[in-house]
Amino acid sequence: MKEFKYYKQLIGAIILAGIMIMMALRISDIASGLDAIFTAFVPLIVGACIAFVLDILVVRYERWLWPKCDSGWKYKIRRPLSLLLSFVTISVIVYFIARLALPQLIHSMSIIVAASPQLYTDFQTWMQHITETIPMASNQTIIDALSGENLAKYTHEWGTKGGTYIVNAMGTVLSWTLNIGLGLIFAVYMLLDKERLMLQGKRILKAYASDEWVNRVSYVTRVAVQTFSNFFVGQFIDALVLGVMVGITLWLFNIEYATTIACVIGLTGLIPLLGIYVGGIIGAVMLLTVGPMDALIYVIILEVLHQIESNFIYPKIVGNSVGLPGLWVFAAVIVGGSLMGVTGMLIGVPLVATCYKLIMTDVDGRLASNEGL
Repeated sequence: MKEFKYYKQLIGAIILAGIMIMMALRISDIASGLDAIFTAFVPLIVGACIAFVLDILVVRYERWLWPKCDSGWKYKIRRPLSLLLSFVTISVIVYFIARLALPQLIHSMSIIVAASPQLYTDFQTWMQHITETIPMASNQTIIDALSGENLAKYTHEWGTKGGTYIVNAMGTVLSWTLNIGLGLIFAVYMLLDKERLMLQGKRILKAYASDEWVNRVSYVTRVAVQTFSNFFVGQFIDALVLGVMVGITLWLFNIEYATTIACVIGLTGLIPLLGIYVGGIIGAVMLLTVGPMDALIYVIILEVLHQIESNFIYPKIVGNSVGLPGLWVFAAVIVGGSLMGVTGMLIGVPLVATCYKLIMTDVDGRLASNEGL
């Protein structure tokens, strides 16, 4: 009997080793298969994310539209009407920002493109003056690298590569447009049948897990949903405050495009901590068409406001909304951005805040039980 048990374990180990070897040999095929599966689920994942964000508005509209009504035609149309109002709210905000920002940005870019020959001539004159004034700058390698022929060669190479990048970017944009379109449809179905989906999920969990695990999963889900919802609301408030601060300050300094730049900063400010730099570059490009001094003043103003926002306002608004200290907010943004880019920045803070709340609750419970012994 012992020998049979020994041989059984040995056979199991050999089979497991064989499976691992086969997986190692076909790792590329396995990775391709997993990537194909993930790609197939992308519209559903996007739809779930859209549904979660929309639900923040839907819940608030439902509190305003006949909150005490639980039957009749008012109850039946409350969810679809709240969903429609949520779409209208987001569309109006996006249209308002695009209506203010895009025309000015396109106008600024056209001015820069039209002035590029003169800018190149001024740059060559400036370089000639520098090489005559500073002997170290008169290195022949530097002069040859900045000559017209070399710049034309570099421009041709960038243009050739740029065509490939543009084609790839267009394919990516079309793919994501399709995913977002399918995701919107999936999000609508999810929100219309939200209660039924939640009930089905709870029934499945009760069927295959104990009551203790059901309670644990329900608690973790409740904490995660509340934390993510509070984070997105806090992030929106922080972006709004930052946009208003930038707009008022630029108006006080009589800087052009103050309202447009404020809208751009408010929109890009939805990206935690680092979104202000994206909006800052866009605003600097717009103000370069007015004058370099205006762009310089704008950059200084933006950096001062950014320091105030990132060190005082953001940790208070977002940190307090999710119950996370400012140190961990900053760490979550940095680590999340390093691992998953912009997506990591967006979900890093609420994810860390959820783990922080769960761990602190467990720690408090364990300490309380130890003190009671």
